[in-house]
Amino acid sequence: MLVWFLLFLGAAVTGNTNGWTLLVASAGLFLVPGADLLVRLLQRSRDRRDTSLADATVVVPSPEVHSGATRRFRDTAAVRILPKDVVLTDTLGGERWIARGGASGVNSVVRLTDPKSGAVLGVEFRDGTNAVRALLLWRWWFAGPQGREAWTKLSGALGVPVADEKVRDFQHSDAWWKNHELAVDARTMSPMDPKEARSRTRWNASAGRGAEPLIVSLFGLLLVPQILSDEWPARAAGALAVLTVVSELAQVLTHQLASRLRLDRPLAQESS
Repeated sequence: MLVWFLLFLGAAVTGNTNGWTLLVASAGLFLVPGADLLVRLLQRSRDRRDTSLADATVVVPSPEVHSGATRRFRDTAAVRILPKDVVLTDTLGGERWIARGGASGVNSVVRLTDPKSGAVLGVEFRDGTNAVRALLLWRWWFAGPQGREAWTKLSGALGVPVADEKVRDFQHSDAWWKNHELAVDARTMSPMDPKEARSRTRWNASAGRGAEPLIVSLFGLLLVPQILSDEWPARAAGALAVLTVVSELAQVLTHQLASRLRLDRPLAQESS
């Protein structure tokens, strides 16, 4: 974008708008979506070759029926138990690795219960000093049709002592966990608001604070008319500009359609 801006500004100030200047500016602009696509293709290829999680015991969420959990949460979030590590993948695909051995590893599992009804509310992974390393909310992970199987699989694979403990300072609310020291952890390991999930998983979330599609598309549109030029460098610049705009808008459209039509639909709605 800097290459485009400097060359385009220089052409406007000096009045020298030769085809080669426009071509270099357009090529610089095309590198924004082009580099993004290249990095993602390389990452996908790397993920396919990665076998570090191949032998893991995988526990996927079994959310409470009609709870509003989305397919994004069910298909993305997971707990993977490896011989030496526990890997927690949140709703957005972020991973957190916790050792299974040592003082800071997972040494016990505690089920948090309602002080009055005794209902299970959450599951804590604790280390050798009894510090909480992770928190899963029961209604999202073990309260569904396959919840019993998921819990048996998790506790069996971890192979550590399991105990029940009443929640301190409990308030009767679905958001009882907000006062927990790992409230942020519990939130990311639970279904997220669809709008927030789409915002945080869009392809260009890290560039221009989400304004990249608008800025790059507007910059590209200024060069599109050059496709009708008599000079072939200028025509090439126009063609690259068209490709840049199409690439940017295609990324946005693909992300929005995949999210709205598939990933962010409630599971109950999807099955109806």
